[in-house]
Amino acid sequence: MSTIRVDNFGPSAGGTTYSARGIAKAWVNFDGTGTIAARDSENVSSLTDNGTGDYTVNFSNAFGAADYSIVVTGNGGSTTLRIMGSSGADPASGSCRLQAFTFGGSLADALFPSTAFHGDLA
Repeated sequence: MSTIRVDNFGPSAGGTTYSARGIAKAWVNFDGTGTIAARDSENVSSLTDNGTGDYTVNFSNAFGAADYSIVVTGNGGSTTLRIMGSSGADPASGSCRLQAFTFGGSLADALFPSTAFHGDLA
């Protein structure tokens, strides 16, 4: 198998050039209610339901260190939520824990949690 290494890439007809460093190295959109399940993902091996509103995203390929950037959003259906990346536990190179809270501070399941992780893979 051959490996192609590039710092930047773009369409052959011109247009926007992209940096390989800025691409999310893992992401997932999942249903965080009932039996949780990924709707779609990249570089995510599994999801763990730690209890109401408490999830762990496990990576297929680990990050080089646990200092990656986490972008997270979600929807609680009829409940307004705020979702915290790496809340309750420090991120690890192979996984990240997420928690969803009501504005009153209670943990609550999220209907459409979605998160992306940016950093260098191991």
